[in-house]
Amino acid sequence: MQVFASGIEQDITSILANKDWRAQFQTALMEQYPAATILAVKLNIPGKVKNNQVIEQIFTEGWNKLLKKFDQQSQSTKLFLQRETGPEGFIVVLAGLRAAKVASVEFEQAWPLGRLFDVDVMSKQAQAAGQISRTKLNLPVRQCFICDLPAKECARLQRHSKAEITAAIDKLVTAYFGE
Repeated sequence: MQVFASGIEQDITSILANKDWRAQFQTALMEQYPAATILAVKLNIPGKVKNNQVIEQIFTEGWNKLLKKFDQQSQSTKLFLQRETGPEGFIVVLAGLRAAKVASVEFEQAWPLGRLFDVDVMSKQAQAAGQISRTKLNLPVRQCFICDLPAKECARLQRHSKAEITAAIDKLVTAYFGE
């Protein structure tokens, strides 16, 4: 299955504008639900094609699995599947910041396509305001899906070519969904 065979290429301006939109939306959710924890769900998609039918299929499958993880604690969900810069979703949960981050990392690590997901966890709660990282909780850093070294290190050093990354993602997706 070729994940990036189709789709509209996005430029850096669109990607940065979407990042600003996401930050504003997250802030609004934290204001609306000050006692809750917010999960911002998106995909780690390299390259310029950020959305197409296959990417939406990946996101929808993972989104549904993540919702099941938080089924009893969910207060609200917002899904933006067809954003040109990639599908995104937000889940408002009653779980504490730490518990939500641990559950999110478990999802990212245990589900076969979880490495393609990025679940940011944040809260306005006074004792834990802001976003919480894996390192703050002494959780394992995100691994590269090619070599299992820290993903940030591989990205910073540009250790893998675009072709290698695309092939690895195609292989993961094909193994999960089939041809």
